[in-house]
Order: sequence, then C-alpha cells, then structure tokens
Amino acid sequence: MLALDAHGGDFGPTVTVPAALDVLRAQPGLEILLCGIQADMSPVLASCRAGHAHTHCFDRLHTIEASHALASDARPVAALRRGKGSSLWLALEQVANGKADACVSAGSTAAMLALGVKLLGMLPGIERPALMSSIPSATGQTSLLDLGANLNVTANQLVQFAIMGSVVYQADAQTGQPKVALLNVGHEDSKGDAVIKEAHAMLKELPINYTGFIEGHDIFSGNADVAVCDGFSGNLILKSGEGLARMFVRQFDLAMKKGVFARLGAMLAGRALKPMLARFEPSKHNGAPLLGLRGVVVKSHGNANREALGHAILEAVTEAERLVPQRIETMINDYSIEES
Repeated sequence: MLALDAHGGDFGPTVTVPAALDVLRAQPGLEILLCGIQADMSPVLASCRAGHAHTHCFDRLHTIEASHALASDARPVAALRRGKGSSLWLALEQVANGKADACVSAGSTAAMLALGVKLLGMLPGIERPALMSSIPSATGQTSLLDLGANLNVTANQLVQFAIMGSVVYQADAQTGQPKVALLNVGHEDSKGDAVIKEAHAMLKELPINYTGFIEGHDIFSGNADVAVCDGFSGNLILKSGEGLARMFVRQFDLAMKKGVFARLGAMLAGRALKPMLARFEPSKHNGAPLLGLRGVVVKSHGNANREALGHAILEAVTEAERLVPQRIETMINDYSIEES
C-alpha cells in the first residue's frame, strides 16, 4: 500500500490521479491511497473512468478526504500550524499508522521535512533527513545527497548521510559496498573547511568503502558511487545537471532544423545520441527518497508530469520493498554513530 498526496506539485489531481492509475496498471499487486480534496479529485476520477483508462485498476485506488492542501511554497512553521488534515499530512499519517508502506508527494520540501519528522520521527542516530537522487555518470549513475534538505551541516551529519547513501545504493544495486566520497574543492587532505576535514577523518575510521575527496566533475565521471555534500551544494549540482541536459536536447532539436546537411548529420547521429541524451532526461530520474525517517517518504519534483510522477511512485515502491529505513537503522547501530 502506498499513500499519495493528490495535491502535491504544480498540477495537482490532473497529474497525480492518472499517474497513480498508470502505476497500478504496471504493478498488479499494488494499492494506492489517494489523499486529497474530494471535490478536486472527483472530476478527474470521473474523466478517467469515462475514458475507459485503466478501469480495472480503480478497485485498487482508494481515496481519503482531506480538508485542504498546503501551498507549494509552505514553510516549516506554516506546515506545522496548518498541516493537520491536509493532503500531505494524511499521506504521511498513513505511513505513521502502518496503513501504508510509503508516501509520495510533489509538494513543498520544507513542509515534507517538518511534517515527516513530526509524524514519523527520526531513526535512532540520525539527526536530520537527507534527500538523495541518482545522477547519470560515465559509468552508470552516482547517488548524490543531500539535495537541499540541509543547507548547513555538521561533520557528524555528513557521516550519517554517507552511511545512509551507502545503504541505499547497495540495496538498489544489489552489489558489494559502493565507493563513497565527500565533495570538496580539491582532492588533497589539506583542502576544505573544518567541517569537511572533520567528516573526512571520521569516515576514514568507518568500515565503509570511503575513497576520500572528490570534486564536482568526478560525480559525472563516475569516480564515486555515492557523493556526499551539504544540501546547498547538492541542490546546485542537481539543478545545473538538469539544465545542462535540457540544453543538449534543445540544441539537438535545433540542429535538425538548420538546413539539409545539418538535418542529415543529426539524423545519422541521432540513433547513437538520443539514447544517451535520454539518460539525462530529468523525468526519468524523478523521485528523491527522504532518508533518515522511520518510514519511506519520496519527494517528487513540483513540476513533474504524469510520467515523471510515475517514476517517483515506483521509487517509493522499491524503497519500501527493500526495507531501506530498517537497513539504515541496522547499519547506524552497527557503526555506533551517535547524535552530536
């Protein structure tokens, strides 16, 4: 069972309802709790039924009535003050009560953090949640965290992020210990501020596959499986990479229109280039797990379309199936990482 915030994101039920039905069709054993304002969801549900879209899936799509929806830019204080009864609150509450195995929302990151901590609580030994996502690299993909949940971090928190990232990557890849690295302005031990240096020293003492410092270009070169940084740096890297990918796709499309020879060259190269560029399409990588909570919570892009939100829902299903929170708690306990 998965709980979905019907009003999260820029498009609300017009995207969340069809995306939920798409995933239900692809996942016959899944059920989804759609948390939202009935008056807003009903017309979309009726339209999907009338169009005979996935009608056999409606028996596995359940609705929970919300009194209101939080604003897409809701801040933590506002979320805590006005959150109760909202679509996001109800979606998280289903996980807290054990009625759902995971929650997905494209709503405010700040609201998800505040309400996630309040309703689900933190895993023992974890001070703050961290957002993680996969970035395409030369060797496959690099998992990056934090992506914006924590703009200022301590050395202890960076170490906790490294452990959580290692657990998730290992669970996803079904391989041995991944290469974990700390993002810095250089590879030398002398580089970086006091927080980075302290985290570096702590990570070298842990029995994870810590490979030391990396720079920004190393993420895309595939020199690390898990790259750890503060949320400010991680968000900049993620958004810059997405912007670069969109630029490449636009430039390729423009080249197809610049004369016969340009079109011919683009057509000849297209069979090789398009699959490569598709790896960088943001919608294919939508869905960032919010790690460190006592339950699976996945954040979707606010502007996610139907396909992209579907990817976020599938990410949550995977996280729940692989018992990621339990794995993190076990490793934190094994390494005796204490809160600062």
